[in-house]
Amino acid sequence: MRPQLKDIAWERVGDELRLVYDPRDQLVLSDPDGTVEKLLGLLGEGGRTVAELADELSLDVADVEGAVAAFDDVSLLEDGDRLGRLEPAAAERYLSNLAFFESFSTLGRSREDLQRRLRESHVLVLGTGGLNSNTIPHLAGLGVGKLTLLDRDTVDPRNFARQYLYRWDDIGARKVERAAEWVRAFDPAVEIEAIDADVEGPEQLHELVARTRPDVVASGIDRPNRIDLWVNEACVRNDVPFVRGGISVTTGTVWSVQPGVSACRACVPADPSNPSDFDDPDDPAIAGAIAATRLFVSKPQPNRGIGPVAGLLGAFGAFEVLRYLTGFEPPAYAGRPLSINFAHGCATSQDEWPRNPACPACGGR
Repeated sequence: MRPQLKDIAWERVGDELRLVYDPRDQLVLSDPDGTVEKLLGLLGEGGRTVAELADELSLDVADVEGAVAAFDDVSLLEDGDRLGRLEPAAAERYLSNLAFFESFSTLGRSREDLQRRLRESHVLVLGTGGLNSNTIPHLAGLGVGKLTLLDRDTVDPRNFARQYLYRWDDIGARKVERAAEWVRAFDPAVEIEAIDADVEGPEQLHELVARTRPDVVASGIDRPNRIDLWVNEACVRNDVPFVRGGISVTTGTVWSVQPGVSACRACVPADPSNPSDFDDPDDPAIAGAIAATRLFVSKPQPNRGIGPVAGLLGAFGAFEVLRYLTGFEPPAYAGRPLSINFAHGCATSQDEWPRNPACPACGGR
């Protein structure tokens, strides 16, 4: 291991050093004799082991190990031996990705390690319409190594308010084929499989997930009504996380399920559209929610997902997929759906799904 300092700036203020990597944070260290500043200079140059650093500074190895561990605890170091392994073309291709990942790298995982995880990953994308037509470009841009796309629809004029994978000349063409062509043209290095099919039931989804063996499922299908429970069952059975986003009138939601860790979709409290799910449907609050839902579902529901709505939800969903694939931070919406209020400045909030030990899908896992 050869500890290497990240791209930080520092200045001396009397007997102290002020270090800044992110302008939101600063680290102030006592350094009356200049030893810490000398260590920072050597770490910035890189290429030295801890023993070599100790030798140049005339310090005990244990002291330098302690200093290196302290810098690593505040994410200021990477292992130089884990850098420089990408071929030049790949380093140029993923330049911005690597700069982003630097913020989350440590001695144990470099920015290149995080990018490599993406290149070795596989995402199953259910639906290439409003939501996922925005998620797919993010996944391709990140460098996800393989995408399996599933959709059953054709390109229609109504899609152009929010689905930018497609062109006017594509009207009448199969969506999944055009989406796959877009990915191939964008980055030929991404392996792509297109499946032109409908989703007919949970067993079909279970077999699909078992066959394709993705690392994450990104779901954007909203019909039939029980589709989320079907995807949930298939992913929980196969121990595959999945990410979902959608909109209801002026509220957008993004959530995910981490099997065996978070609550799953089947753990969610009763559905107001089904009064029999409730122990006490006559409770005034519950009765009111049931009545409101009954009235809401009695009328046709137009698709209100304009471009900025679909783009925002697709970006939040892609970020959650990124968390699962790289582990740069834990999943943010696993059993904790993010709500976005488009009627009030896109204000966000989160709720918690209580995990149900008796859940028929995930109970006992």
